Amino acid sequence: MTSAKGRLLSLLVGPLALGVFAACFSGTGPALLPEGDAGGGSIDLSGDAGFVRSDADIGDPFAIVGLTPSHGPFNGGTRTRIDGRGFSPSLRVFIAGVEVEAGSLLASDPNRAAIVTPPGPPGFVDVMIRDEATAKERVLKNGFYYDAFVLVPDSGATSGGTRVALTGSGTAWATGTTVTIGGVACKDVVVTSPTKLECVTPVGTPGSKDVVVTPLGAPPIQARDAFTYSDSVDGYRGGLSGGALSGRVKVLAYNLLVGAPIPGAFAIAGDDLATAKVAKTTANGVIEIDGITGDKVTVTVAAKCHQPVTFVDVPVDTVTAYLAPVLDPSCGEGDPVSIPPRQRYGGFIEGQLVFPGAGEFERVGWTTVPLPTKPTERRAAYVFEAAPAPNQAFTLPPASSAITPSTAGSTGYDYSILVFPGNSTIYVVAGIEDRSETPPKFVPYSMGVARGVAVPAQSRVQGVDIKMDVLFDHQVTVAAEPPTPAPRGPDRFTASISMTLGAAGYAILPRGTRAAALPAPPTIPFIGVPSLDKAMTGEQYVLGGVAATGPEQRLPASVVARVRTTNANTPVSLGGFLGVPVLGEPGSGVWGGTHVDFGGATGPADLSVMNVVSGGGLVTWTIVAPGGKTSFDVPDLAALPGPDPVGLVPGAISTTVYVARIEQFQYGRLRYGQLSTGPWSAYAFDNLGGVY
Repeated sequence: MTSAKGRLLSLLVGPLALGVFAACFSGTGPALLPEGDAGGGSIDLSGDAGFVRSDADIGDPFAIVGLTPSHGPFNGGTRTRIDGRGFSPSLRVFIAGVEVEAGSLLASDPNRAAIVTPPGPPGFVDVMIRDEATAKERVLKNGFYYDAFVLVPDSGATSGGTRVALTGSGTAWATGTTVTIGGVACKDVVVTSPTKLECVTPVGTPGSKDVVVTPLGAPPIQARDAFTYSDSVDGYRGGLSGGALSGRVKVLAYNLLVGAPIPGAFAIAGDDLATAKVAKTTANGVIEIDGITGDKVTVTVAAKCHQPVTFVDVPVDTVTAYLAPVLDPSCGEGDPVSIPPRQRYGGFIEGQLVFPGAGEFERVGWTTVPLPTKPTERRAAYVFEAAPAPNQAFTLPPASSAITPSTAGSTGYDYSILVFPGNSTIYVVAGIEDRSETPPKFVPYSMGVARGVAVPAQSRVQGVDIKMDVLFDHQVTVAAEPPTPAPRGPDRFTASISMTLGAAGYAILPRGTRAAALPAPPTIPFIGVPSLDKAMTGEQYVLGGVAATGPEQRLPASVVARVRTTNANTPVSLGGFLGVPVLGEPGSGVWGGTHVDFGGATGPADLSVMNVVSGGGLVTWTIVAPGGKTSFDVPDLAALPGPDPVGLVPGAISTTVYVARIEQFQYGRLRYGQLSTGPWSAYAFDNLGGVY
């Protein structure tokens, strides 16, 4: 198996070694002449039969040398590079006897091919290659290792605090099982079945780390480079976890920006400060509160110079709160700008765009993109990282980042993209653009995808070639069912379409939105979307709609974001919109800071999130409640003891209330990433101003 460090070393040393080798055999250095030659005569080698050797063994002309990376999870999906000799476009690959699908295989060079591994049994397996044209077969014994478990998510912040779920194959996990990441123990291990457990990552250093699971009384199980630490924004950090609430709740408080524990933070268990259990976190940001009655409790965490948060009706025994700092000079110590910037350790993915053509390993033209018809048009392609949410707007990158027919390359056209460490999925869209128009016009014609590229921190992953053969030649029609217009709104409707990229995210498409006034037309067609074949086989179209107010799409609004379909033949119904919530408290009057009430949120909701903003945006109190909970109390933060305020700033406030529906949601497993709109399948929201 090859470690991330070993791969990085080979990337750094390999080109250098090749450069030295080439210099030794190039014509740029001084000629080496036999002893006694004065340098003015010629050397006759015509009789030297050894000058052209016929007995040199240069190896098998059709061979498989190795895979990089040479391991991955048992459920497949690992993008790996096969190195060897004599590859051709007719190459077939089998791992543990299972053939790699044609759409997951690209042999772009005689010496390398990129594949995405199928699922396989844990342990070492053989890798076989076959040239369909010659029927030659070669086998690399134990060429790939399937890890016995997989982590989701597989990356997180160096500050720790990421709750990860481990799924095993053939494992026998039970109470007492331990987990380490990079040799450091994972916290709060909860085993839910022999093949499933959860834990919270410890503090780590940037880079890929080995994960070891040790069942009680059994040998450890290791997965190499299974978790990557980086300082990217990690939406899986924090939230609700643990077992059912039973008399005690543990509260952990961290700084959202830098991940450091917050000592002295108020932890309040209860919705009325007069009867609630109130404690302060220790130096490590943790406190346990005893004496709680009932199976649910409202938990609030507040601290000086931090934004407070409240979780209503918590049904579990652990609350991990990440509080955003208050960006006020009075909160600094010495230098007003006392919050250090977060370092982001990225890595590059590099390769070539390969367009289909008749020649074998030849650089062909842009066969899937037509020629421009105007002087202001050009062929261009852009590389994107998979988006976390399907309803984002498509943004055309700067013109300087375009790949064009004049871009360098050998069998294709060079590209490079900077991504966060971890397993990244990227996609490329090629088409005709015209920058003379405002906004710039981009008509897509083809796309390609590279899934699950393992990117260590501060590295370059090279040779990730992308086949550009998925055509924008289909039509998907939406049958919209938006909510009825109301006097205050909404009165506009915008439909959107994107595509899944496995579990990694979504491909945001050019020309992926259509707008109309309410009531919306019966059908809204999207003409020229990618086909679900080749690299997009098994994926789905993701439809969404926004019912909003006014030409600028303002509040109130209701959104449906994740209607999936493979249907490109008949109109697809787009309904399930939630009713817009109507604020009572905090409303347009004076709010006492202890009661929340809203109505109008019709439809099944899983979650409510309220952001009460004060001080012109300085302090925001986030209040989170389970779906259906529309009237409840919260503790009076202004009445907490001490000289320093830990709540809202008195004066004008602005309150936004959201109701949301989330796929496969459990309130007791709420994550911080689920407090924003990205994971929501449907939501409605409105805003009102008031006084606190």
